[in-house]
Amino acid sequence: MKPTTAVLLASCFAAGVAFAQPALVCPPSSSTPAGGCEAFHYHVQLFRPEPRGFVDATATPRFASQAVCEKVREAHVARNAAVVQYFRKTKNEQQYEADRFGPCHCDLTGEKTNAAFLNEAQRNAQVRAVEEVRLRVREKLLDSGLTTGDELVRNLLVPLPSLPLLSGPKVVNLPQTAAAAAATNSPDDLRSTAALDSAKPAVASLDLPLADVTEAPPPAAPVAPAVEVAAGSEPSGPAVGPQISADSNTADVDAAAAFIEQETQRIQDLLAAASEVTDEAVKNRIFEATLQRTQVLSNLRTLIEGSGVRSRLALAARDADSEEDRLALVSSLFGDAIAPHWAPRKPADVILTPDGDPDSEPERVLRDRGGRYNEQQKKRALYMLLSRSQPSAEQQLWLITVVDSFLQ
Repeated sequence: MKPTTAVLLASCFAAGVAFAQPALVCPPSSSTPAGGCEAFHYHVQLFRPEPRGFVDATATPRFASQAVCEKVREAHVARNAAVVQYFRKTKNEQQYEADRFGPCHCDLTGEKTNAAFLNEAQRNAQVRAVEEVRLRVREKLLDSGLTTGDELVRNLLVPLPSLPLLSGPKVVNLPQTAAAAAATNSPDDLRSTAALDSAKPAVASLDLPLADVTEAPPPAAPVAPAVEVAAGSEPSGPAVGPQISADSNTADVDAAAAFIEQETQRIQDLLAAASEVTDEAVKNRIFEATLQRTQVLSNLRTLIEGSGVRSRLALAARDADSEEDRLALVSSLFGDAIAPHWAPRKPADVILTPDGDPDSEPERVLRDRGGRYNEQQKKRALYMLLSRSQPSAEQQLWLITVVDSFLQ
C-alpha cells in the first residue's frame, strides 16, 4: 500500500503544481472597453538556461487582429522549437526546456483596473529581462560550436514587431480628455461677457473705419515694402513670412510622410499575396521579412521627424514620387542589393539571404572607421539595424549623420 499511496500523493502534488501555474492570459476585465478589444497579444514564459528558470513576459508586442497575432506566435514557437531540438538531440541536453506560450487574447496590460496592468517601469524591466534571456541563449549556442551565420543564431536576432498596429501609423494618443476639461469655461464666465455689450463703444468702433475710408487709397502703395521687409532678416512686417513658412513646413511633412504610407501599402500587398503560399516555412519567413520592413519604415519616419523637413532625408522622401524614384532612394539608403527584395516580383523574393557581419553585427559595421567594410556593406548594415531595433535618442542623432552621408 505504501508505494501506491506514494504514487497517489505524487500525482496529486503534480496536479496541484499544474493548477498552480499562472494562466498565460490576462485576467478578464470588470468593464468591457468601448469598441471591443483594441489590440491582441500573447504571454510567454522564456526558459533561461543559466541560471536555470523561467522569465515571465506579458509586455509583449500588440497586434491589430487576432489573425496577425496567431501568425507571429506560430513563427515564434517554430524558432524556439528548433533551438530546443538542437540542444536535446544534437547536444544531448535533455534538461533544456521549451518556452511556454499562451494563446492570443485581448491585451489588458494597459488597463489600470486590470490585475495584468503594467506601468512604464514594469514594462521596461520585462523588456530588459527578455533581452537578457535572448543573449544567454545566443551565448550558449555560440559556445556549442555554432557561428553567427548559422540559422539558429540569426533567428534569435529576429525581434518581435514593436509597432502597435501593422496597418496603422505609429502614433501616441494625446490626453485630450484632461486638456478639454482644463480649458472648459463655466456658464457664469460666459454670461459675464454680456456686460461688455454697451451701445456707445459699438458706435465709436463704427466711426473709426468711416474716417479712414477716404485715406485708404493713398497708403495702398506701401504694401509692397511691408512684404519685402517681412521677407528680410527682421520680422517687423505683418507676420506674412512666418505664416508662409509654417504652411510650407506642413506641406513638406505631408509629402515626406507620403513615402512611408506608400511603402506601408506595399507591405500590405505582400502580406495579401503571401496568403497563397503553400509552404508554411516559406510563409513564416515572408512574414518575418515584412515585420522587419515595417520596423524599418517606422524608424525612417522617426529619423525624418528628428532631422527636420529641410534635411536631405526629408527632401529625398518628399521628391520620391514615382516607383523608380522610391527604389532609387532605397538603393541610396540601403544598397543596391536591397532594392530587388524591397519590390519583389513574388512574395518569396522579399526574404533576404544572410550576409555575414552586416547582418549579425550591423552597428559595429556602421561604426567602422578602419576601411574594413565598403559602403554597400554599411548600407546593408543600416537596413538590418533599423529592422531589428528602435534606436535611442543618441543613436538617432548618430543615424541621421550616417543617412546624410549616404545621400550626399
